[in-house]
Amino acid sequence: MKLRNLKNLPVFYRDTAQVIGRVERAIIGDSFEIAYLIINSDDRTQKMIKKSDFHIGHNSIVINDLDCIKSYAHGEELTIYEQKIGDTLFDKEGKELGVLSDFVVVKDQKQISGVEVSSGIIQDLLEGRQELPLDQIHWASAKSGVINEEGGEETGWS
Repeated sequence: MKLRNLKNLPVFYRDTAQVIGRVERAIIGDSFEIAYLIINSDDRTQKMIKKSDFHIGHNSIVINDLDCIKSYAHGEELTIYEQKIGDTLFDKEGKELGVLSDFVVVKDQKQISGVEVSSGIIQDLLEGRQELPLDQIHWASAKSGVINEEGGEETGWS
């Protein structure tokens, strides 16, 4: 599942079969996992739900306890998503592969497993966007990464 597909998913409270809001965005932590979700609740305020308190379903986010929803009145975060989207990715010979356009999420683990790479509008339409495993990316600088096809390269960034 692409991280962008979480946006606008309904947040479903299982016990009463009630939709209590919609996902505004997912916050990705330093360990490349979803730390929490920001939701727009029915009372028009933003709230947050921690990673341990929700399940990602096929068409919704499911919670089992209304007490897991916390206030997010003045929250500010620096998420890896906003830092890394648009980064240029290169192969090990220096050929530009494209720009990071999204993260790929393992739903059950709420962990980032890879990235989606856009190579431009025409190439994306003709061939589709490429997905690369996260463990093959070495963040060479704050705005670029190099693909290590053998894998196992550190995924930290500068």
